[in-house]
Amino acid sequence: MSVILEALAHHATHTPQGRAVTGSRDVLSWRQLDGEVGRLATALNGARTLGTLLVNAPAWVVADLAALRAGVMHVPLPGFFSDGQLQHALQDAGIDTVITDAPQRIADLVAVRHSDTLHIGGQPFTRLLLQPDMQQAQRASAAKVTYTSGTTGTPRGVRLSLDTIESVAGTLARAAHAEAADRAMALLPLSILLENIGALYVPILGGAEILVPDPAETGVDGSSRVDAARLATALQRYRPTALIVPPGLLKLLTVLARRGTVPDSLRFIAVGGAPAGQGLLEEALDCGLPVYQGYGLSEAGSVVAMNTPAHNRPGSVGRLLPHVRALISETGEILVQGKTFSGYLGNAARDASDVLATGDTGYFDPDGYLYVTGRLRERIITAYGRNISPEWIEAELLSHPAIAQAAVIGNGRLQLLAVLVPSGAQAAAELETAVAAVNARLPDYARIDTWLLADAPFSTASGELTTGGSPRRDVIEQHYFPQRQVARS
Repeated sequence: MSVILEALAHHATHTPQGRAVTGSRDVLSWRQLDGEVGRLATALNGARTLGTLLVNAPAWVVADLAALRAGVMHVPLPGFFSDGQLQHALQDAGIDTVITDAPQRIADLVAVRHSDTLHIGGQPFTRLLLQPDMQQAQRASAAKVTYTSGTTGTPRGVRLSLDTIESVAGTLARAAHAEAADRAMALLPLSILLENIGALYVPILGGAEILVPDPAETGVDGSSRVDAARLATALQRYRPTALIVPPGLLKLLTVLARRGTVPDSLRFIAVGGAPAGQGLLEEALDCGLPVYQGYGLSEAGSVVAMNTPAHNRPGSVGRLLPHVRALISETGEILVQGKTFSGYLGNAARDASDVLATGDTGYFDPDGYLYVTGRLRERIITAYGRNISPEWIEAELLSHPAIAQAAVIGNGRLQLLAVLVPSGAQAAAELETAVAAVNARLPDYARIDTWLLADAPFSTASGELTTGGSPRRDVIEQHYFPQRQVARS
């Protein structure tokens, strides 16, 4: 039996009235959660592949666990996907059943043969039955498929076994010392694998309360937009002890901490999803935020290494978790082996213990702490032959409070260029000051020579961001710097 489901059953028996899941409108005890999961699992009888297009809410938690109990492959569908990406995922995974709070969006993309209403946690949701491509459905065997686009627009389905998922969740729970007194809050969409494992499975293993307020309450919209005032209010209302945040959200948390609007309940803030600059980490620590940077990728079940209260070296992404091993190749690439994925949908199956080439570059220090320096394929080689990771410089730029988004460009060029999105209504002079401050702590070959103000924030809709929130530098370069020769600003 699943370790996660065993933990759920244990809590339902031993602490039946304890709070398990708290949303904006609903609260489920452990006994109620177990009952809801059982009822939905029964309702899924006959389904092969379940897709969920739901905002964060107790229903998301119930649907995920019900699929696990029913032995149905679960495919979380990110609401921030474009219609084209969502349609691809629905067809690519051979999804035959969808539970959603946005039925019309699904119906506009694929044929629906039947629909009805399911009540989950007292709230109505729509179940749609689709007519999948059976060849697609038969080849998509896994406990879960998580879609990641990487640096391309078409998302790829990453097949994950239950063994890999539970190995990662178990080592994370032990590393973070998850316990029943915790209140783990999901700010990012639960359809993101890291949030799914870290904010749902880890709390269940530790017997902790899972906080899943509606995005309208937290102010976190999709994968990149945030309303600071609503976020501050939600944090004060729920008083979480644990969060998972990307660097962009950590930057906002430091601003809120300076204002005194972050609750003192927080004991563990996991930082991941993108490189965090040293300046940002130091500022967060100075504000009293308990930040611990980690590193991972969907193909490795979400987390490979992580700093912890017992072993924390800011600037690194921590030590390897016990379920994996890693080494650095001759080209500087991080190679991972252990509990990893079972292959991409549409590709041949792979042994989960095979070596996984991450595409990331990095190194280990003498004490075993891992440092990630960038992406192998994104590496910039300037006209002077200098090899530079743009992620490093972007992370330093994003450490400055005046800069919300940054893309660094320079392959084959004499100087490095940047496109910047300001945090607010900053004037050009303020951004110029910010760039100068960042340049002052960078070596000369890594300094920004020319920068432009972006026409609008980077987004997945414009094609300038991947679904993971990373800048697509080729698209941005073509938009802002179509000519190779750029005059110095």
